[in-house]
Formats: sequence, C-alpha cells, structure tokens
Amino acid sequence: MYLVYFIVYFVVKKTKIETEIIKYRKKHRRNRGNIVRNFAAKFTCNKSPLLSSCPFKSVRRKEFGDFQTPWELSKLMIEIIKEKNIRPKIIIEPTCGIGNILLSSYNAFLPDAIIGVEINNNYCQHLSKIIEKSSKITIINKNIFDTINIIKTEINKYHSCLFIGNPPWVTNSALSAINSTNLPVKENRKGLRGIEAITGKSNFDITEYIILKLIEEYRSYNSVYAFLCKTSVARNILKYCWENNFFYKESSIYPIDSKKYFDATVDACFFIIDFSKKGTIKECHVYDSIENKSFSNTMGYFNNKMIVDINNFNSHNYLGKSEYIWRNGIKHDCSKVMELDMVGKNLVNGYGEIVNIEDDLVFPLLKSSDIANGNLSIRKKVIVTQRNVGEETLSIKERFPKTWKYLNYYIDNFQKRKSSIYRNKPLFSIFSIGGYSFLPIKIAISGLYKHISFQMLFPENEKSIMVDDTCNYISCKTKSEANLIYSLLTSKENINFLNSIIFWDSKRPITTEILNSINLKRIAEEHSLENQYDILTNINNTVEKENGKQMVLF
Repeated sequence: MYLVYFIVYFVVKKTKIETEIIKYRKKHRRNRGNIVRNFAAKFTCNKSPLLSSCPFKSVRRKEFGDFQTPWELSKLMIEIIKEKNIRPKIIIEPTCGIGNILLSSYNAFLPDAIIGVEINNNYCQHLSKIIEKSSKITIINKNIFDTINIIKTEINKYHSCLFIGNPPWVTNSALSAINSTNLPVKENRKGLRGIEAITGKSNFDITEYIILKLIEEYRSYNSVYAFLCKTSVARNILKYCWENNFFYKESSIYPIDSKKYFDATVDACFFIIDFSKKGTIKECHVYDSIENKSFSNTMGYFNNKMIVDINNFNSHNYLGKSEYIWRNGIKHDCSKVMELDMVGKNLVNGYGEIVNIEDDLVFPLLKSSDIANGNLSIRKKVIVTQRNVGEETLSIKERFPKTWKYLNYYIDNFQKRKSSIYRNKPLFSIFSIGGYSFLPIKIAISGLYKHISFQMLFPENEKSIMVDDTCNYISCKTKSEANLIYSLLTSKENINFLNSIIFWDSKRPITTEILNSINLKRIAEEHSLENQYDILTNINNTVEKENGKQMVLF
C-alpha cells in the first residue's frame, strides 16, 4: 500500500492515527497470542521510525502513499472472503506497507505461506521484527513491478492463492509530475491511439496496473484477487478481462465509505474476482456496501460495452448508433480571459477588469451547472476566436483590433496552457469548434452532474449559445427538428436505457460515447415517428460523416 495513502495524508492528522491505534490496542489487549495484537502493540506513532522517517507532507509520502488500511476495514474484507468459502493456502500482498491486511489474513486463514512485497525499507524492517518467529511469512523489500517472477518461484501453482491488498490510488501522471521512479515500465496495454493518449485516456491508476499485471501473470493458477480500489478501477479491470476473454468463476463489488475509512472523497470499493474456476459469463455482482452486503444489481457486457444493470438493460435496449453526432462544448483552458461575466452593461473578466472589445467574437455562454439545473438565462459570454479547429487567427488583428489587443495583453495565459492540443496551433486557438457550433438550436446536457437533464438552447440576440467543455450537445437547424429530437431524448424509454448504461459514480458520468450510442430511430419507431424522424435527419446536414473532423475529447 505504498502509494494509496497520498490521497488522505494531506488532510489526516497524526493524532487521528494515534487514536485509532490506541483504540485497537485496548480492544485486543486480552488476545496476547495473536500476531496482529503484537503488531499493534509495537506500532506507536510517537516511537516508530516509520513515521519519523517519512514526513507527513513530503513528496516521498505522496510517492509511496503512506496510509494504512484500518483494522476494521481489513476485518470486513476477510469476513467477505470467508463467506465466499475461499480458503487460500498461499497469500500474497503486493504492497503490504506495515502489514495490517497481511497480518489479518494470516490470522484468519493460517496459510501454508504468505508473501508481502513492500518497497519501503523501514516498513519491511519493522514488519520483519514482528514476524521473525514465523517461518511461513516472507517479506520482499522490492518494487512490486520487479517481483512478479520472484513470486512465481515462491508459490505452488496448484494450491489456492489469494492476492489481497490496498494498492495505490494514484495515477501514473501524478507520479511522473513528481519525477517518481516508483512506476511500471510503460506499455500500451489497451492499444490506445495517439490522439487518445493526448486527450488523457493513456493515464491510468497504479492500482489498475498492479491488479491487471497480477491477473495476466497468475490467472492460470488457482487464484483469487481481492483488493480495495477506486470503483472506476474495478470496472476498468472487468472490462479488460471481458474484452480479452479472461474467464473466471465470479466477481463482486462492495462499495466502501472512503470518507469514513480514509478521509478521502472518492468512489471506492472492495473488489473480488475469482479465477479458481473458469466460467464464461461476463457479469459482476454489485452490493450496497461492504458492511450490509445486500445485493444491488448485476453489471454485464453487451456488444463490447459495459452495462450498469444488465436486467434493466435487457428490457430497455436502445443501444446502437445515433444519427446525430454529440459534441463536447467549447474548450479554451483560459477561463479568466475568455469567459466574461455580464455585470450590468459591462463585460468583466476573471480578473475583475471591465473588457471593452468588439461584439463580433463574443457569444452567449452556459456552463455545466446552468445546463444541469435548467438555469438558461445568460449570465456569461465567451470569446470565440475560431470557427473551425486550426483556423488562422491573425485576421482578428485587422478586423477586430480591440479584441486582438485584449488577447495579446494576456498572451502569457495562453502560452501557459498545458494541453498538447494547443501545441503548434495559431495564437489564441480554441478547441471543439466547428460549423455545428453556430447552428441556431442546440440540445445540451451536462456531463458532470449525476442526473439526466436535457435542455433546448435557442439563439440569444441572433447568436448561437455556446456551452463549456464539460457539456455535450447536438445541433439542430429548425425548431420542429429540435422538438422531435428533444421529445425522444426525454422519453421514458431513453431515460431507462441511459440509467442502465451510465455509471453515476464516474467523474464524468455522461459522455459523448454514451450519447452517441443511443439509437434514436428505434425509440422513434416505438412512438410511430420513424417517418418524421427520417425526413428530419436527412434534411439536417449536421448528420453526416464530415462531422468526424472534430476530435472527441471524452
């Protein structure tokens, strides 16, 4: 668990850890023969070299994620494994830290052998002192990425193996930003295209990499994998297994309260995938919580797409291809300069300065929160410097000198934009822009908010309304066309369908990928509107392959 903790150590005080350990020691004072009790008794925040050698707010602590899994949570993990009648003979924890999960597993299952891998030498020394009398426990002081083959020499392929733990909840880009060497060898496991890497899809959680690597190496063994991780990581692992036909017996997801256990605001879970037998069903059972363990729904897989609730999906299957192409809103990554508040008759930028520029390139703007909450009155405007991606911008200097002077005054803001999509592009370039952006009517939805709320946007003073890049939209030419498409999108058939495929715990639950998978024509057929739908989609020249010119960001 040498990386997991960085999420919480920025906010957790040392006294909180001391309090938890004191509570644990009091609770287990009578169990003097228990190896976990001995461990808790030896570990104190005041005396341990583990904490004194790693300052709480240091980059080093961020890199190795120093936050231990609470004993209470470890106990719940073990209980679930036992309830599934899993009785491992060999236990491996790939990032064991100071050993909370490892020692809990040892006491619960009394395996033939248990292996803990930990990169932090201080932790290994401390843990080795605790288990020095146990010949069954081996601690390997190495990076997990370098120990795959070492583990193979230590375990028996035919014995039941349990891989368990709480690997790092941090991405490779976060580690790269601090020049960490605690990274796996880079490989394009998911076969991403160059543009997908540019737009962020190549970024991955280290937890995801570790678990997938273990599954790839040991799935032919009699193996079970039981890890705490982000819920999105669990889904990514399932999707990878399903796409690559990694067959297993069963899988389960038990949501955990990460705020309670780690003081972190992130959707997380206890994820189990059992390869002890090889089945063919691509499903995962989801429960309401790790404490209650009540069944909630079954995730599934259909036509290479993950389904939230396979039973609901089967009765509301409108998966296909949309004749309308959904877009992301305008992207500029320079909000203090490009987005202007309407204060009386004045436009005011993010620095509180009144902006006096030509009106030609200034368009009404709605933000994600406006769309999600139905607040469609215009309170902001945005400067639109291009009508198509990559279009030259020097003409602004001659046609709109005030705007050009204003933009140049803040040129440093534009040059500091980090995204590579602006590299070698014209001055003041924007993204996610095209002819479709300027059609009179849009139907938009926020990608960030956890509910479905489509909104029709009509021109403001004969100018098309723009939306920010956290929104998704389609464009229409006429009101009759927009009314029909809006009625289909807001129908109970489509709402039920979307709820069966949207993972609401995602950072951005509603994506263009999801929206572009809605077969609106099939929904129109349900309402006997297919003829009207065909006429309108044929007339609308935004419904064609030319629209593929815009790169999809999300």
